[in-house]
Amino acid sequence: MSLRTSTQKNNFSSGQIDRDVKGRYDLPLLQNGHEISQNFFHTIKGDCYYRSGFEFLAEIGYAALYEFKFNSEQSYLLVFRIEYIEFWTYDENNEFVQVLDDDGNALTLTHPWGTESFNLSMAQNCDVLYITHTGGEYPEYQLTRTASNAFTLTTTTFTNSGTASLSNKSADTNHGFPCTCAFYENRLERCSSSQYATYLYGSKGGDYNNITVGTGTNDGFQFDLAESNSKARWLVSGVNSLLVGTPEGILTVNGGSTTTAITPTDVSAKLSCRVPVSSVLPVYVDNYAFFVTANGRQIHMFEYDVLLEQFKSTNLSKGNYEITKGGITKLAYKFDRFGLIYAIVGGQLLSLCFSNDEAVNAQSKFLTDGEFIDICTVTRPDGDFDLFANVKRTINGITRYYLERLTETVEFSRFEDFVSEIPDDATDTEILEIKQEDEYAYYRMIAEELRECNYLDCSVKYSGLHTETITLDDDILTCSDEIFTETDTGRRIWFKTITGREYGSMDIVEYISETQVRVNVLQTPTSSTTSNWYLSATVFSGLEHLEGETVAIVGNGGYIGDFVVTDGEVDISSANTNKVGSAIIGLKYKGVLKSPNLGLDMSSQGTQTYTNMKNIYKIGLNLSHSAGGKAGDSMYHLEDVQDFDPGGMFDIPPLPMNSLKEINYESNYEKDKHYYIVQDKPLPFHISAIIPHYKHVSKT
Repeated sequence: MSLRTSTQKNNFSSGQIDRDVKGRYDLPLLQNGHEISQNFFHTIKGDCYYRSGFEFLAEIGYAALYEFKFNSEQSYLLVFRIEYIEFWTYDENNEFVQVLDDDGNALTLTHPWGTESFNLSMAQNCDVLYITHTGGEYPEYQLTRTASNAFTLTTTTFTNSGTASLSNKSADTNHGFPCTCAFYENRLERCSSSQYATYLYGSKGGDYNNITVGTGTNDGFQFDLAESNSKARWLVSGVNSLLVGTPEGILTVNGGSTTTAITPTDVSAKLSCRVPVSSVLPVYVDNYAFFVTANGRQIHMFEYDVLLEQFKSTNLSKGNYEITKGGITKLAYKFDRFGLIYAIVGGQLLSLCFSNDEAVNAQSKFLTDGEFIDICTVTRPDGDFDLFANVKRTINGITRYYLERLTETVEFSRFEDFVSEIPDDATDTEILEIKQEDEYAYYRMIAEELRECNYLDCSVKYSGLHTETITLDDDILTCSDEIFTETDTGRRIWFKTITGREYGSMDIVEYISETQVRVNVLQTPTSSTTSNWYLSATVFSGLEHLEGETVAIVGNGGYIGDFVVTDGEVDISSANTNKVGSAIIGLKYKGVLKSPNLGLDMSSQGTQTYTNMKNIYKIGLNLSHSAGGKAGDSMYHLEDVQDFDPGGMFDIPPLPMNSLKEINYESNYEKDKHYYIVQDKPLPFHISAIIPHYKHVSKT
């Protein structure tokens, strides 16, 4: 007998889980996870988003990335190329640009590390960044900001009138260079010289180059970390202790307790975690330190438990081990509304959403047509972080290294913000007219926000937005500046909507002068004058970095199609599409979710459906501002989620889905039955619930 069952999966807080967990259908780990989570990321709310794309900034070669944070308003991205450092920062318009010197040339500084620049440890105090080499093969350096567009790089000169067995001179083979450093309790702590692997050196308080050992509270100190037999791999300033990562585990260093300050006469080191650590620098989020184990396969969370009054380490990879195949080589934390930790794993990117309070530990993989070499987050002027990546790509048969930035996930407007006041004496007809106008205003605003969505990698943005004032008088359009040319005939002009209530569009039919054209009005403007308007284009240049590649184009917020880059540009004039006033152009990637076997959390009439023969007949998706998408029970059998209707409002792309969408579906009966959700279009896709409906054969 065939019975019908539906189940609702509205919690994706386990992310991608290992295949060997699939028999544990009693665990929330399996119930809240997916066997595949690719190019989606998960949030502490339990939902998941199709990840945004990486925009192209520059070709930088094989380079390491670090942040120089001068203050809360100005941070820099340091690009360590093989021979020199490049500097990038945010300008007065919050555009991310390369720093120029006083002569207008790109600011660069020669550095000594070569390809070893990937193996540096750094500690910063205001305008000085201290840099050590983790192998102890180079002296300690200081990168100093002397002006907003000027830096110096010099070796640290130690003051050492005592007995500290640390040196910064190449000729001093008895002591050796420091290998790692961190600020803690107003001292610069250095660890593991190349000659004394287990020594911790504390500077004089407030005098970071003075390592003179003394007995006064503020003097420097030297301490042997006797519980470790190996060189420290990193130092981290913890909430109430200095953390030292070693091959034996994590040492917590304090004055004898978590409430006692370190002094030359009060130093205590305890092996508080016996999990061997890798050389990957940890990231600190709230009061938790996230570190990578020595084998590169596990992420652990290290914390101080106030109730137990002890430190503890939690393995976050118990059910997510497979996803780290290839080994973790870098961690970075991006502070924003999602608060994700990112990791480079085998050349691809892993995202980790973690919340101890919400019991969320969701990991997913970001795949791109290339290889992630390095990542770094930089603090924006608004306080959020940007994630930058050095991505190795093969373009037209040539290996190239690009600096790219993860774009933001657009926050869409709410319809309720567009609802007008209804007069008390309004008739039903008038209310319907008001409602329709409100809906149109909302749709226009969503269409405007779709222009900002970027779901393409190595991408560039074309904007035909103009701010010159234009005035329409009958069929003559006059511009305040000389911008028109004879080749503009046939191009389209749109009024940009600011509140959703502004609109208007027209085609240029005749060139009159550099300030005037004759137009055919397609949609009567709400005002004869505007200073925010788009001018269409059919040829997009500036794509030399993607020469010979097939790229996708999202124009005016809608997916147009794929085109080949020739001579650094693409021409869409042959495409059957509306003219384009703004475009995102780049490389596509595919998002995939694959469920565990259906029936693990449901039973019907006392029968466990997990082991029954099953047949999916419908899939429901609770979506927010989503477009495109496919669903099915196999990558070979997928049905479109959104039917793109070419009708609707003039010059507006198909609107995103913002409701429960059901897809009728038929499949074969199988015991192992999975649903697949796929996004293969460069458009937003946000899932809050998945409801598979299936028939199952009752066992008799």
